[in-house]
Amino acid sequence: MIAHLMEDITKMSTQINIPAIDSSIDAKNGVAVWQRLHSEREDICEALLKESTPGNEAGIQAANWHHELLQARLRKVDDALDQLMSGRYGECRKCGRWIEDTKLAFDPAIAFCLDCWQRIQVIH
Repeated sequence: MIAHLMEDITKMSTQINIPAIDSSIDAKNGVAVWQRLHSEREDICEALLKESTPGNEAGIQAANWHHELLQARLRKVDDALDQLMSGRYGECRKCGRWIEDTKLAFDPAIAFCLDCWQRIQVIH
């Protein structure tokens, strides 16, 4: 059954029209990024569902912190998927410059270039 699901996901992801915004993000790489982000999104949603099940009340404060952390990551992943589908994936959300490929490979949901990220850290 899992093999059939993986085949369906592969077929679906290859049919998605992911616009290339740069020579470094071609259609094949775009599909790979989409699959990675989508897979992470599914994992986060599953974790959120498990946390919300009744009888899982141990460590409510820790659970709330973890729940908020998962929701924040889900927002970042959703934003990255939106950027990918709109053709702006890899652009800094603040200045529009290209985010280094090594940083995108480490975290495909990264939203800022290093310079903007450092400026944001100083402010906060």
